[in-house]
Amino acid sequence: MDDENIIISKKKSKKILLLIFHLLIFSVLLNIFLVINLNNAKYTGDALRLINSSGNILIDSDVIQNNLNDTFIIHYDGLKDQLLQEIEKYNATDNVGIFLQDIHTGTWLGINEREGFISASLLKIPIMMAILKKVERGEIKLTDKITLTQEELNNQYGNLYKEGAGTQISVEDLLKAMILSSDNTAKNALVSQLSNAEMDAVLNHVGISMGNDGVISPRDYMRMFKALYYSTFLSPDLSEKALDLTTNTQENDLISAGLPYEIQVAHKFGIIEDKKQLHDCGIVYYPNNPYMLCVMTKDIELSDSKNLIQNISKEVYETIDKIENKKA
Repeated sequence: MDDENIIISKKKSKKILLLIFHLLIFSVLLNIFLVINLNNAKYTGDALRLINSSGNILIDSDVIQNNLNDTFIIHYDGLKDQLLQEIEKYNATDNVGIFLQDIHTGTWLGINEREGFISASLLKIPIMMAILKKVERGEIKLTDKITLTQEELNNQYGNLYKEGAGTQISVEDLLKAMILSSDNTAKNALVSQLSNAEMDAVLNHVGISMGNDGVISPRDYMRMFKALYYSTFLSPDLSEKALDLTTNTQENDLISAGLPYEIQVAHKFGIIEDKKQLHDCGIVYYPNNPYMLCVMTKDIELSDSKNLIQNISKEVYETIDKIENKKA
């Protein structure tokens, strides 16, 4: 082989080696990309079990499209009459507000659903959302310590006040105390970290206004749980964290008491004993078809309100269970 052919052969070899090198680099990068995406897909499927961040938000609709594009109507046939009969047992027709909505279809049922009730501890949900928004923006961390002040101690609900002024507690532990045991001291400590604008941002996002009296309707209040379920205000991870906290609350003798033990509920209750107001609102995770339920009561003996909320939840569940079984 002459010198010219040798040079040409060497150039060809270099090109082939360079091509092989680039192909190897591409293959490695492709594998890394696939592994990351598979891991993300697995995390989303397994870990984010309480939210639906698909962006498919249906509100106040009575119509659903199935996979075959056949339109059919889903409604709570006869349920409203049943609930009214239950309410009438306590002579409380004007003192109970109910809002029920199917998460997948937007179908809803209401009784005094626009009536105003004093929110009480229900306000701890938007407080939690505002705090987690600061976490999302990197302004605070869940591990950050907050020092309790004398003004924040409150013995009306919860036991955190017993720790005393000067105690340092992490943001995450304060959130847990505020949601799990509805602790007022934890609530006060977290509110001290928020501006009025940050609280208003939550309410503005869900499209509601609330005066200084804290009055809100069952229908409006459920927009906060919708914002968490559809992850429209917080990131999916933080929306999941918020709802996960609400599934472990110590108050399980209201909406949850009317359901089978295995049904999970993300909810928040509110109570004002001297004004005879008791509420419970949240998401009932019926298998493959969660629904939202909010029941608010006023001017009813608290023991009667508790029984009423349990019975309403039970009748709603049984009706939806029948609907789902017919579809199956």
